Amino acid sequence: MKEKKRVVILVDNKKRDLPGAALLAYHLEKRGIECFLQPLGGWRASLAAFKPHFILFNHLLGSHLVQYSRELHRMGVKVGVLPNEGILYNEEVLEFNASKFHNDAHIDHFFVWNEAHKKAIEHGNNGSIRNVHVVGVPRFDFYFEPLRPPKRSPYPTLLVCSNFVFAQYKEMDPDVADRLFAPWKDRVSSYRDYWSLIETNHRSRAMFLPFLETLAAQEKYHIIFKPHPGEDAGFYDRWYAGLDETARRWITLEKEKYIWELIPQCDAEIACETCTTTLESWICQKPTIELLLTKHPVFYHDFLSRMTLTCEDPSRIVQTVEQALGGREENRFAEARKNHLAKWCDSPDGHATEKLATIIADSVANTTPDFSGIDWKHRRKGLKLRAMNTLGFAYNFNPAAVVDFSPLPKLNPEKIKYHRKNITPSDVETWKKKIEALMARNDGESDHATE
Repeated sequence: MKEKKRVVILVDNKKRDLPGAALLAYHLEKRGIECFLQPLGGWRASLAAFKPHFILFNHLLGSHLVQYSRELHRMGVKVGVLPNEGILYNEEVLEFNASKFHNDAHIDHFFVWNEAHKKAIEHGNNGSIRNVHVVGVPRFDFYFEPLRPPKRSPYPTLLVCSNFVFAQYKEMDPDVADRLFAPWKDRVSSYRDYWSLIETNHRSRAMFLPFLETLAAQEKYHIIFKPHPGEDAGFYDRWYAGLDETARRWITLEKEKYIWELIPQCDAEIACETCTTTLESWICQKPTIELLLTKHPVFYHDFLSRMTLTCEDPSRIVQTVEQALGGREENRFAEARKNHLAKWCDSPDGHATEKLATIIADSVANTTPDFSGIDWKHRRKGLKLRAMNTLGFAYNFNPAAVVDFSPLPKLNPEKIKYHRKNITPSDVETWKKKIEALMARNDGESDHATE
């Protein structure tokens, strides 16, 4: 009997990446390939646990991952990279993410969102990256049928998105921020003074909240507030609890649903400076408003603000929302938005994940790794992973990260955040079933997501 091919998909953040990974697994399994979804922390243990023909990473920038990629290559295991974020307007950030500083990693297939990223990789590649593929943005497939959810709310619905990930580091031990920016500060000039970025983001977050409160005071909009998955959720919990009862009646603080579940539900989307959710809203043909806060060059891009309505004063936000809901301004932005999505997102059409799955399937078709080099260290980790998964836990599960009354010493906020974004076997099973149910809405006519 012909050996069944196996693919490991490493999932960085379950609040952002799990549905897309489950969709990729769906398309691969339709092609007869066995898929294993594991948290990023299980990268080494997955080798002995599953003996995969292909492992898909979200990056290979760390020296430990570079070394591991070369180890996989010696065994004949294919190595792929699909970045979590691929719209990189800053040229230095683009070069960094194109493996300029860790270009000795072995990568068989690098999947990018756009030609700009592909060109940056090819320009700085020393030959260790074999193939670069522009596939678009796989997670944007959820904005197309049969995955796109229908709109249900009868009220004017505003989706308000925040994106102040750096703000939380002002309230943590300085060492946490120092470790976070260590790989960047000497290689990306705009990140050199990273404390100014933290201060700016912290100030912007405070400036942002009055816009929400002003809208709630109108008592006529259903407001869905979606913080970025990487932000400090506790900050917004405290803010929400401090609102009066009337404001809470009109604002829904949404921390669990995915952004692709929310954008189709809204009548207009409001985001802060340079947020990917704005582009996602354009895909769904939703009116958008950009809140202009500090206009710091790392967080703000003038060319983006020229493609949407803008507002920089909470006292004018209601007027701007009414302008957006009227729809009269959208036609003047249409062509520029179309061109921007073509350049940076490869003109999303709902087929990106299928394109990705086809390339991976073709890659493993004639791949026969030699796993004889797997030593006891690998096997021990593999046994631990399988045992933890059998018990329903992630490979690196730590009860102190998820149970407040654990007798174990409390972890620092950085480690708690790391552990809470890990997927579990239950998470994977839930989303695999959801994807199957969503795809079944096609009535068996096609496995393709079409607009």
